[in-house]
Amino acid sequence: MAQKKTFSSLSLLEYTNMRIELKKKLNKASTAELYQVAANHFLKFTENAGFHMEDLNRTLISDFTAYLQCKGLAMNTINSYLSSLRAIYNAACHDGLLHPVEHPFQGLKLKRESTVKRAIPVTLIQKLASFKTDGSSGQELAIDMSLFSFLACGMPFVDIAYLTANNIRNGELIYNRRKTGAQIRMEITTGMWQIINKYAPRNGEREFLFPILPSSSPTHSQYKHRLALHNKELKKVGDKLYMPVHFTSYVIRHSWASAALQSGISVAVISQGLGHSSEKTTRYYLSELDVSELTKANRKISGSINSLLNRV
Repeated sequence: MAQKKTFSSLSLLEYTNMRIELKKKLNKASTAELYQVAANHFLKFTENAGFHMEDLNRTLISDFTAYLQCKGLAMNTINSYLSSLRAIYNAACHDGLLHPVEHPFQGLKLKRESTVKRAIPVTLIQKLASFKTDGSSGQELAIDMSLFSFLACGMPFVDIAYLTANNIRNGELIYNRRKTGAQIRMEITTGMWQIINKYAPRNGEREFLFPILPSSSPTHSQYKHRLALHNKELKKVGDKLYMPVHFTSYVIRHSWASAALQSGISVAVISQGLGHSSEKTTRYYLSELDVSELTKANRKISGSINSLLNRV
């Protein structure tokens, strides 16, 4: 009987590849890609392609962090690499392949850096709905998918791309987030129906609801290619509409969340609509969207005091 491979002979690269293959089977292609990039950066840092995970320690993690900072990477990018490396290490511990006396990631605190506000007001969404395209089907599809995303509670492009007729049941759209697995159910509005009917496949011509991905198990590379084309078209539209932000698929998602917050919708409901795994994620997501509302509230509350001070 073959002996189980001991961890002392298992390199970081080999174990990471095992985790990557597992993530791919679980339809977590983005996570798999992040694991690959994080491991590549770390192995380049150590200059040792055969690095063993048992040699990982807190000093190396600290030096690796400094190495990434020296490369000029954004803090959120560095956090993603460190988080991925930690996830790989924790998985090895869970598999019984590692029994560290001291965890190399102990005490590591990953604080996300605020990003540039990416939401646009509903008035610009309205302009998008009446925008005259340049005549290309690609641009028309990009606009329609953006409008569908907004109407569907900021539905991510990846989830829209993989929708099928099976996700429509009794007038509801029911799907599971590919990122978190959370199930989302919503009523299909008249606007959503209009876009669905416009692109619905006829006579089984394709597997998916919208003409974004090819049928028969599209690869992650094919999805990324279509996302890049989608965002390329949105940039053109954004420039013509003089949008204050770089227009991408994420802008629509942020815009729905921002509009919901400004309409007085609770964080719990917004979290459900976005398909976040926790309200903590949603609160961070909204933290950079409600500045204008906070400013209005503060002006209203502190207005009399400001007036008094101005007289001094």
